[in-house]
Amino acid sequence: MTLLTVENLQTHLHLQRGILRAVDGVSLHVDGGETLGLVGESGSGKTMTGLSLLRLLPEGSGRIAGGSIRLDGTELTELSETTLARDIRGSRIAMIMQDPMTSLNPVFSIGDQVGSPLRNHGIARGARLRSAVIDVLQRVRIPSPDQRLGDYPHQFSGGQRQRVVAAMAIGCTPRLLIADEPTTALDVTIQVQIIALLRRIQGETGAGIILITHDLGVAASLCHRIAVMYAGQIVETAPVRRLYRAPAHPYTRALLAAIPRLGDKRARLAAIPGQPPSLIDPPIGCRFAPRCAERMDKCAQAPPLTDLGDGHTASCWKLGTA
Repeated sequence: MTLLTVENLQTHLHLQRGILRAVDGVSLHVDGGETLGLVGESGSGKTMTGLSLLRLLPEGSGRIAGGSIRLDGTELTELSETTLARDIRGSRIAMIMQDPMTSLNPVFSIGDQVGSPLRNHGIARGARLRSAVIDVLQRVRIPSPDQRLGDYPHQFSGGQRQRVVAAMAIGCTPRLLIADEPTTALDVTIQVQIIALLRRIQGETGAGIILITHDLGVAASLCHRIAVMYAGQIVETAPVRRLYRAPAHPYTRALLAAIPRLGDKRARLAAIPGQPPSLIDPPIGCRFAPRCAERMDKCAQAPPLTDLGDGHTASCWKLGTA
């Protein structure tokens, strides 16, 4: 059953230099119990897409310029800020931010911070709040949580802080969980634990997950489908096995070619030449064309979205000329 449907989402940031089209016509969907990976280079619009779903945009400059966001049939773009804060953020959609040291307040204890969403959304108050906080910390495998409620973020390791942020997100049992780079700056063993944690949370709650990551290995291990973003747009979407075995878009192939592999005897790692375009003045036509080794004259026009079957779509002119 479809949980989230996003159609032609456009998010603009109004800067002194002009309008930055951070999200430019993104369409996607997430089913209940499904994990959708959102991958791409830094600056491609992944995090801004996640923030747009919660309408957590820079005050004064950011706004949703168009499109639709429907969660369980409710159109989120039409809700007031008060309704969003009361009924949506934290309770039906929650987000695990990228850096727990910046998303956790250093002057409040872990017990206060994990308990805040439970209290604000009426899940538990008063005497029941302490036991509810202990319960959710146990769910994310924080050792001896009853003894650590008064501890502060700096007293936890990096992996434990990431678990605390996850506890804050899942306490109200949201329908949709957005995980923004949850394994960044963590060693490999802790990454495996965080992946297992997200998988267990999904199994217990049936939540849909949007995993925002630049790590294609993490995406392969956790996701059911993957959407590849470039310059504010989704250029390819496919079931995870199909994307890795038969990528259709040149950008997706370039990303996969850049992954180091054990036993590879190449003298140099593959790299994508050039830089992503400015989203204030993006190129006309295919935005990847200036960096693409397969570009044609036709790439000066925006390519259509081609349905390749079995849930696989991509935007490239070569797909129509094969």
